[in-house]
Amino acid sequence: MWEMAHRITSNKVLITIGVVISLLVVVAVVFALQPPTQFDPSSPEGTTQGYFQALNDGDKELAESFMTDDLARACEGAWWYYETDESSRVLITGTQVTAESAKVQVNITVSYGEGPFGGGSYDEDETVVMERQGEVWLISEPVWPMDRYTCRKEGG
Repeated sequence: MWEMAHRITSNKVLITIGVVISLLVVVAVVFALQPPTQFDPSSPEGTTQGYFQALNDGDKELAESFMTDDLARACEGAWWYYETDESSRVLITGTQVTAESAKVQVNITVSYGEGPFGGGSYDEDETVVMERQGEVWLISEPVWPMDRYTCRKEGG
């Protein structure tokens, strides 16, 4: 009798563990399927999001539309080659805003290659520096993946 009661208790424990694991999997899938946060396009975070989305889409002209005219001119031809076989994930980690300037801190995870032994990734922590021009925020200093050594504002 004791053996039967022990088996029933063991089965209940196993069933409970199985249910908990199943619930955790469901919660993880729900969170993974959530769309990314869409920031107000007129905010510093929205400018940052638009810039990196344009890079992800391979649209250099659109990416440049998020820059000041001075920076876009200074960076002409100074872009790093953004590899289309790389994928990146950008996470906004902080924002500092004043009346006329903003700094948005981001963490960029770049993944490349395929397969269990052929792929890799690296992280970049960046600060996207912006200035307000009218009602919009525009990137005013080189930011990933621009080549900071050849992409400089005049006089800088």
